[in-house]
Amino acid sequence: MGEIYMNICIVTEYFPHSENLEIKGGVEVCAFNEAQQLSKYNNITVLTSNDENNTDDFYIDNIHVICCGNKRNYTQKGSFTKRLLFMKDAYAVGCNLKDMDLIIGYNFITYPVAWKISQKLDIPIVARYHDVWIGRWIDTMGVSGIFGEALERYFLKQDIDLILPVSDYTKNNLLPYFPGERIKTVHNIVDFPSVTSKPYTNPTIACVARLVEYKRVEDLIRAISIIKDSIPKIQCKIIGTGPLESQLKQLSKELDLDDNIEFLGFVEKHEDVMKVVNSSKIFCLPSVVEGFGIVIIEALSLKTPFVAAEIPPVVEASGRKGGLFYEPKNYKQLAKSLLKLLTDDKLYSQLQKEGYIQSKNYTKEAIGSRLNDIFNNIEEKKK
Repeated sequence: MGEIYMNICIVTEYFPHSENLEIKGGVEVCAFNEAQQLSKYNNITVLTSNDENNTDDFYIDNIHVICCGNKRNYTQKGSFTKRLLFMKDAYAVGCNLKDMDLIIGYNFITYPVAWKISQKLDIPIVARYHDVWIGRWIDTMGVSGIFGEALERYFLKQDIDLILPVSDYTKNNLLPYFPGERIKTVHNIVDFPSVTSKPYTNPTIACVARLVEYKRVEDLIRAISIIKDSIPKIQCKIIGTGPLESQLKQLSKELDLDDNIEFLGFVEKHEDVMKVVNSSKIFCLPSVVEGFGIVIIEALSLKTPFVAAEIPPVVEASGRKGGLFYEPKNYKQLAKSLLKLLTDDKLYSQLQKEGYIQSKNYTKEAIGSRLNDIFNNIEEKKK
């Protein structure tokens, strides 16, 4: 373990600017947690986007973070020109890095950049893969999805040394496009939150999601409208921002849920996000597209049972422990599942216990060790 000390470059579109995890999505959590673990054994340099919080470069402990491209806000859709400028600048910066042994890309925007840098520096490339979107880009992201579709197809045709999907579900989706012998599943690290907070006075459902179409937050809002008939004081706290924010707030208003649903927007500190989950009775993940569902595991570690759309990555992550599933996009079934958990104390207690045990399969030490061994093996083969 740690016998080979490597210089590793991580390319990720977004990265926090301190240990407070000022981030907005699962990919960024993954990149940060893995950079921290790998930095115990290796020299880590991160290439990421510039934003209003960052200087040109800075350090988080011994991780060197270099900001590339023009300053820009976080986005999951569009921003085509600024993303291209980021890719161009990250490539230029990466090509000037000295003595790199390995480069890792963390999302669709950074995969081609990492590959180009690997070609220039003649070093191995690894892709940390969260989901396969081939054939779904345009339906999910609109017109801007054309760009993503082209990038993903282009990347998977290249001579990549290793792809590390975060789930077996993603691995299986990769197999039609990439050789199976160069794919290894490594689950996400879950940096279990250590938080203390009092339970909310009224029964509360927490949701943490970007407010975009495929997260299906509207299904939760409609479910709350149904639950309100049986539990008038039901509360729902939604953490996240996105292009559908105004639309979802309007839906909440139309359904007369102003006193039941609170939109908390972007919560800067990850600890504060987890306090909301910890204080809530149930965590809800209505999303129909996930690479892994890390927040489900975080909720289980806090003994907060979940209700989630039944999609393979979340089923795999949870092992069907600690929560209930419902048919994706079926808000009536979602409401029924939530009501069952809110009213069945015996079931609730059972799910708390089994979910907490399941969460222990994702410790940062275990995943960090596995990643480091894999990267050491790549370096040994190169020699």
